[in-house]
Amino acid sequence: MLRQAPHGILVSNLRCAMTGDQLPGYAVFDDHVFSQRVAVVVRWFLLATWLALVNYRPDVDAAALWYLNGMGVALALLNGYIHWRIIRDRPISARYVIALSIFDLSIITAGIGLTSRFENTFFVFYYPALLGISLVFSSRTLSFTLVSLVALAYAATSLMLEPRVDFQLAEERTLLVRIATMFAVMAAGNLMTRIERTRRLQAVQAEREESQKNLELQRRAAQAQLEAQMERDRISREIHDGIAQSMYALSLNLETCAELAVREHGPLKERLESLVPLARSTLLETRQYIFDLKPLLSEKSDLSTVALSQVKEFQTVTGIPSRLEVEGDPNNVPLAVATAVYRILQESLGNVLKHAGADSVTATLKLAQDCVTLSIHDNGRGFDFDAVNTGERAGHGLANMRHRAEEIGGTFLLTSGRDEGTTVMVTLPTGEANKDDD
Repeated sequence: MLRQAPHGILVSNLRCAMTGDQLPGYAVFDDHVFSQRVAVVVRWFLLATWLALVNYRPDVDAAALWYLNGMGVALALLNGYIHWRIIRDRPISARYVIALSIFDLSIITAGIGLTSRFENTFFVFYYPALLGISLVFSSRTLSFTLVSLVALAYAATSLMLEPRVDFQLAEERTLLVRIATMFAVMAAGNLMTRIERTRRLQAVQAEREESQKNLELQRRAAQAQLEAQMERDRISREIHDGIAQSMYALSLNLETCAELAVREHGPLKERLESLVPLARSTLLETRQYIFDLKPLLSEKSDLSTVALSQVKEFQTVTGIPSRLEVEGDPNNVPLAVATAVYRILQESLGNVLKHAGADSVTATLKLAQDCVTLSIHDNGRGFDFDAVNTGERAGHGLANMRHRAEEIGGTFLLTSGRDEGTTVMVTLPTGEANKDDD
């Protein structure tokens, strides 16, 4: 039997792969390790440059110098802590990034305010700091609120503290260019971040869709294996209960006939005649199993073709005159309906040979737009319908036919009586089966 546990484990793993807990690192936006790996290195370089410029031939008093160096050391400690977390593969949340960004901008602003203000070239440090922030946060509101505050602080320092902007020298143009550059850097970084995150989201979505496709393929493969195993089990049981028993009976009867022939007396003729229907039944069942193992429908064979072939085969093997009348177009019949019709026809003809004792069979196949109707009538001995209906003589054949019809929303009708023959009629809808096939 097919083991379903591996399939279940695979389904579970694939489902886990599509949950947020199992997303790839590049798709988790709450962890800023990837962006901060670059930011930490850049900050070390800027800190080294900052401290070198502040302490080389300083133009501020000792208190201001201590203040600037103290802020630089504090930022170095915070940056070192973040660097340590990255080395240890610890997550970097937004609060660490915000703290570092505030420190960056505060040191730059303080350095400008405590030194030569507008004439100080420290303003260039604003650009990498703002770019680093914009590469972390994709929110336009947050980004432009922050750059506006920085621009306002720089403008206030440049306009209010000496040496301030000299309007007679048109230095306000320089101030506007510096502020405009801040906004441009922030806008460019924000745009790159949004584009990059959009691409990452698209990659995650594509990965999830691919995982779902793989999951569906695995499910279908497991289902196909299960159905194949069930079909093999069914054929095995029917061969054991049908052909194997018939062959055993044939062998016993042949042994008896051989003994009778040796003794030259006994009912040899009757024995041999009794073997003829048994041999025919065994041959019919064998050929039916051969048909079962072949594809039911193909480009060259539709439902009417395989049904006519089955009736012709029945007549050839059994010698019972049989005919099938087909009405309508068989090309629009769904595979599920065609399979059920074929199996019910096969089962009905087998019952005629085994039980009916009929000398003619007539079948009708009507193919309408919304349903398919199959009717099989024989002129055999019939049986007590009430006894079969109450289960006293109910067999697997009738139960299988009824189950096949009702499984796809169809109806099964059986009429019979003593010496009145038997009629089997099934009506199967094509609409629901079409949906299932889709």
